[in-house]
Amino acid sequence: MSNAPYEPDPLEAEFSALKRRVEPPSGDLMARVMADADAVQAQILTPLPKARVSALSRVMDVIGGWPTLAGMATAGMAGVWIGVAQPAALLEGSQTLLYGDANAALVDLDPSFGFSDLDGEL
Repeated sequence: MSNAPYEPDPLEAEFSALKRRVEPPSGDLMARVMADADAVQAQILTPLPKARVSALSRVMDVIGGWPTLAGMATAGMAGVWIGVAQPAALLEGSQTLLYGDANAALVDLDPSFGFSDLDGEL
C-alpha cells in the first residue's frame, strides 16, 4: 500500500462534467433517422414473391420428410436382402405356406364336423 495522498485524475473531472451535460439530438439528426426508418419499414412491408415449390418437395412433405424416406429405403433394402439371401427357417416356412405340408393330407376331420349351411352334413 502506498501512503501517498489521493490525487484525483484530471480526466475524471472532465468526464463527470460531460456526463452531467445532456443535450437533445439535433432536429437534422432526428430527421435523418426517421427517413432511414421509413425506408427500411417500406422494404419490410413489401410482400416477397412466393417461392415455387417443386413436386418432389410436396411429395416429401406428404410422406414426412427425409427421415421417413430414409426409413422406407432401409425397409426396402432389407426386403431385397431377405429375398435374395433367405434364411433357412424363413425358406421352410414360406415353402410350407405356399405349397402346403406333406402331412396335410393325413388330417382327418371328426365325423360330426359340418358347416352350418349344410345342416351338419359334409
